Amino acid sequence: MPPLGEQLQFYVELPTLQWQLPVSATGIYRNELARAILSFKNQQRYFLAQEFAPFLAAAINTACPPRLFDQPTLLVPMPSSVRAIGTRGYRPVQVMLHEAQRRGLLAAHTRTAPLLHYRFGRLLSGAQKSKSGSARRGGDSPLIAEIPAELRQPILLIDDVTTTGATLRKAAIACFDAGYDVVGAVVLAYTKPPIDDED
Repeated sequence: MPPLGEQLQFYVELPTLQWQLPVSATGIYRNELARAILSFKNQQRYFLAQEFAPFLAAAINTACPPRLFDQPTLLVPMPSSVRAIGTRGYRPVQVMLHEAQRRGLLAAHTRTAPLLHYRFGRLLSGAQKSKSGSARRGGDSPLIAEIPAELRQPILLIDDVTTTGATLRKAAIACFDAGYDVVGAVVLAYTKPPIDDED
């Protein structure tokens, strides 16, 4: 039985590929979890990676079962902009993945591969949360993926928070275009649409 409830499983539409990207979250971005993530990302509470890592690892291990021919699944963290790295001094998603790997929490058939990068012209761009929903969804993708050593290499996209799913959508398309097999995505938390909060 997966460790995550149905309310933490959703899909991001990829109309150009006529496909839906399955996404798993470890929690909903609100209350204590939202404050903890903000502290981790914006107040240099680096130690919180130790608290987040087990939850992220559990969702990752559920999302990428073992595959045939011993082919590993690459865990691809969302990249940080130069501005964000300069402010924080670290890449939050990679820090959580490193902590999970260091503690042996990730399945043996996975390995981290930071193969997504911002295009040169977008390196200094601000955070997604400062942009409107239409701005996040519009325009060409700011992300590019490295060329895989093997075509159809399975990958799982990893992020800390998703709101509209726009970043995951652009990342998935960039990876598909490069030749990867994107099996899904895992995020630490996601922001529920306002209509869902009325339940």
